[in-house]
Amino acid sequence: MDLQEINCKDKINCECLPQLGSVQVLEASYRKQNFSRHTHDCYAFGFITAGRLDFSYQHKDWQANRGDINLVVPGEVHDGHGASNFGWSYKMLYLPVEIVREANFSLTETDTLPYFLPGVISDKIFAKGLQELHEILSDEAIPFLQQESLLWQWLGAFISVYAGQKKKSLNSGKEDAAVKITKEYLEHHYANSVSLKDLAAVTKLNPYYLLHVFKNAVGIPPHLFQQQLRVQKAKTLLAAGSTLTAVAYETGFADQSHFSRQFKKITGLTPAGYQKMF
Repeated sequence: MDLQEINCKDKINCECLPQLGSVQVLEASYRKQNFSRHTHDCYAFGFITAGRLDFSYQHKDWQANRGDINLVVPGEVHDGHGASNFGWSYKMLYLPVEIVREANFSLTETDTLPYFLPGVISDKIFAKGLQELHEILSDEAIPFLQQESLLWQWLGAFISVYAGQKKKSLNSGKEDAAVKITKEYLEHHYANSVSLKDLAAVTKLNPYYLLHVFKNAVGIPPHLFQQQLRVQKAKTLLAAGSTLTAVAYETGFADQSHFSRQFKKITGLTPAGYQKMF
């Protein structure tokens, strides 16, 4: 598929697979989608089927072309947009950390999460395997045993070849503590109006210094971290069947329109589209 073959409108199909521990499979074509800086609480593995995806990740700028694998690990900030007005198409797998941890333990006998340093990998063998895995997981007629077996086979091989180590933080103990306190405070007050002065009061740091420390450690400023927490909570409420109006109100968004815009900037889906998966 070439750039010109991408439809002028966004097309997204996403499914949740509870039989596989809530693995999610997504197939999407984006023309104008511009993902804001955000993180995932899961591992995201994809391959580009058309166009080019540009994104920042690991303090670097990456370009994923057709046939490339693009990936991010839990907690690492990234964004994403098309390289041109033609956009890009890809197929993604979102794997819960429990599955990846278990696969890594079976290989290393260590109860840790593997870390992948590159955001783009050009490997025809693994890309082909990922494409086949995506197709099999998307096919309800395929026996569960076959789906599970191929998932473990591909994931185990990928970990063996590409898993690396995360670079250690150079922050001082006081700064690390301030970031932790800020995260915890925002997690408890995600739906409330919070100011830098509020965060400075609980961390005992100058507001502007705290802003610098937090963004340097997390990759996004506190207000975007709070916004992401709101979207994560919204996902839970949507999956449970709450109405869009109720979700917007409970998660602290100004109105349903603002909620929908911010939700799509982070997830690529509308709230209604996300809810349909469940």
